[in-house]
Amino acid sequence: MSHARLLLIDDHTLFRTGLRLVLADSPSVAHIIEAGSVMHAVQDHGGAAVDIMLLDIQMPGLNGIEGVKVLRRHFPAARILIVSGTSGLDTIPAEVRREIAGFLPKSADANEIEEAIACCLAGGTHFSGEADAAAPLQTSYAASNLTPRQLEVLHQLTLGRSNKVIAYHMGLSENTVRVHVAAILDHLGVVSRVEAILEAQRRGLVQAVR
Repeated sequence: MSHARLLLIDDHTLFRTGLRLVLADSPSVAHIIEAGSVMHAVQDHGGAAVDIMLLDIQMPGLNGIEGVKVLRRHFPAARILIVSGTSGLDTIPAEVRREIAGFLPKSADANEIEEAIACCLAGGTHFSGEADAAAPLQTSYAASNLTPRQLEVLHQLTLGRSNKVIAYHMGLSENTVRVHVAAILDHLGVVSRVEAILEAQRRGLVQAVR
């Protein structure tokens, strides 16, 4: 199993400390560093090897949404999980959502936080709150081990859509769609999109399109 090097960015020391304690024994986490703002993250840790950032959305100065592009320049390999105590997923602009790997409310429990980190580390995404709008997908997720986003991509595949069209409909980059498709094929143990659809139908993950 891969182990993530985390960077926690939040202006509340108590929250960072609590999160560090929650994740200290996680099998998905190797190392944790902290910063109280986006600028402190760049100044204190710029150039450090970071796999995943947990970024607070509301901070004085440069907030999380505005800070995404700055962090992208200084930590190009890191995947960003936005965390919020007050704002919902719907408040994040589409162009920012395309730059991040996930969203978590600060009310998330330890299991969901660990799941999000493990998912992002494996190349997937974790957007808490989307499951409310897609309850049937969440039911399948528990049985399939595919993420809700991957199940959405799988549904798009059953409609015969190309990666470009899927990317347009889901507000993702084509490269992200390719990553999801590859993960789906690997999980289902198949080598083509047609086989993936047939296997998914056999497992009851999707329904045959008539």
